[in-house]
Amino acid sequence: MSKLKNILGKSKNNSHASVLDPANIFGLDPNDLLLLTDPNARISYEQQGRLEELKHDIKFSVRRNTSWSTEELEYVAEVKRLLKQNIFTEKGAYWWTSPHPTVYIARTKGTIRINDKSYKFKKGDNITFQCRMLREENNLKAPLLIGKFNPTSKSMLCGDMKSAMKGM
Repeated sequence: MSKLKNILGKSKNNSHASVLDPANIFGLDPNDLLLLTDPNARISYEQQGRLEELKHDIKFSVRRNTSWSTEELEYVAEVKRLLKQNIFTEKGAYWWTSPHPTVYIARTKGTIRINDKSYKFKKGDNITFQCRMLREENNLKAPLLIGKFNPTSKSMLCGDMKSAMKGM
């Protein structure tokens, strides 16, 4: 049985191609509801009999009944690139709000490029995906959060948050 990850909450070793070219989103399915969900978060929801509830929340609250956007797909592609280059590693945790994305830790300083913009991170920084609602609420320019995160036992669906759009 796989060991479940901790939940995290509130709170330049790159090639020329990775800096100059847009992220390669070829092969990523913009309709895959669980594309950004950490595998252990999915297992946890399955074990609780709440996987369909999570999928519904991702579809209607996180994605607002649309597909994953190009910049969200670019985040996925960039994370895959940085993992392959051994610049990122999984922290062994996932974010406290849905879609409950994996939290990564930077092994070196570097940049992640999304929507033709570069975002710097330092060695030891945590990096994770941020949903549209939290990006708007916190005036974030990209679907990622970079910083130091504190562990929490709290877990929440986006639709349950006070600022969620109701009636979708």
